[in-house]
Amino acid sequence: MTQIKAEDILSLNYYTYGRPFSGSLQGMRYRIILQKEEKNEAGEVTAEKGLMVFIWPEPFSFEKTDPEKISSKLFPFSEEGRLSAVDYLNQQYASGGYAPGFTLSQLKALRPDE
Repeated sequence: MTQIKAEDILSLNYYTYGRPFSGSLQGMRYRIILQKEEKNEAGEVTAEKGLMVFIWPEPFSFEKTDPEKISSKLFPFSEEGRLSAVDYLNQQYASGGYAPGFTLSQLKALRPDE
């Protein structure tokens, strides 16, 4: 079975530059970003720091995919968190529902307004 390996996901240092990492596995697309800690005016943490993993079905990019089809999960910003993110991606792929490749007519059926 095809799987994402730890070496397929970039090192933690890459994410400190604020750039997302994107990839795909036979019908499943994913994006990983560093989510920075955010606090409200009272100093309460509203968003924890960590690796945020987004997963969605092909064929569209993250920006063009219906947000309801995108799932996400936050992992600690550590090597253990990075490895857990890889495990999560593989578990989600194994759960099914992803199919590679689309014909033009299938794409048009998915986005009839374009």
